[in-house]
Amino acid sequence: VLLVEARRWPQLRAIGLGGARPSHALAGLALGAFLRAHLLVTAARTFGYRLQTSGLSAYLGALAYDVGANALTAEWLFRGAVFSLLWRRVTFWPAAALATGLSLLRYLLDPALPHAVEARVGAVFYLGLVGLIACALRAWSGSLVPGYLAALGFFAAYRTLAP
Repeated sequence: VLLVEARRWPQLRAIGLGGARPSHALAGLALGAFLRAHLLVTAARTFGYRLQTSGLSAYLGALAYDVGANALTAEWLFRGAVFSLLWRRVTFWPAAALATGLSLLRYLLDPALPHAVEARVGAVFYLGLVGLIACALRAWSGSLVPGYLAALGFFAAYRTLAP
């Protein structure tokens, strides 16, 4: 729906609401796959974390939340509105750092995030990396789609972990 609206309202393309070239989408998918693999290897080597076996329906429900709300709104707000606005006023790094910092704050204030110290440190690391990658993909491609796909790759792995 957002991509269709972007066609009707050219102003929305200024924040990255528009389609991506296939090569840009593939880059987002590849970076998401790298983040997914890195998270799973790191979690497997961390004491007390394993793959979740609570069932496919619970996993798909959590992933549906990421697809339709979590990753979508993070891209639209933090990379679309905040990063795009700042990037027009300052250089890439300050804009990316502030947009990523605000998205980290959103996640750290989320009561659903595990309270264990290692989980919070991991969240800061991975969500910070996801945010910076999404900003770079937005700057490179002109679209929010590659960053969204990279974020989905990360969350697809995150949803499989259980302490």
